Amino acid sequence: MRSCSDVHNFLVEADVDHEIVHLPALSTTARRAADLLGVGLQEIVKSLLFVTDTGPLVCLVTGDAQVDVERVCAEAASVHCALAPPADVLALTGYRPGAMPPCALKNDVPVLADEAVFNERVVYCGGGTTTTMLKIRSADLRRLVEPRVAAIAARPPQ
Repeated sequence: MRSCSDVHNFLVEADVDHEIVHLPALSTTARRAADLLGVGLQEIVKSLLFVTDTGPLVCLVTGDAQVDVERVCAEAASVHCALAPPADVLALTGYRPGAMPPCALKNDVPVLADEAVFNERVVYCGGGTTTTMLKIRSADLRRLVEPRVAAIAARPPQ
């Protein structure tokens, strides 16, 4: 299984400025991570693995949003798409659900990102474990993962 060391080493090799932030407690949700970091939910980036007819797909959305599955299906040109089961997340990425970073995955998986992921100058993503977060400039994240960008987020009414 991969860890925050794999994320750090990948980013060092890619010459990307970043910080692995060690949290004082588990952060299995975006809300919990934001609270532990003292940041807004819009600064948290969730990395979620979906399975589609056309193959696996990593979807990135901000912590204040949910993935709109119908939009993901449309973007993936797929009839069926669903959140990957935990065993598939571990097998395909090397990370547990809730800890998966947007990069340094065991296998190359295409990335689909909501446009709001890049609104904040700095964002916090899964860091490889449930007690670490990756702090990275959103511009560096975009350059690193080379996502297809589309409106895939659904935000609950405020």
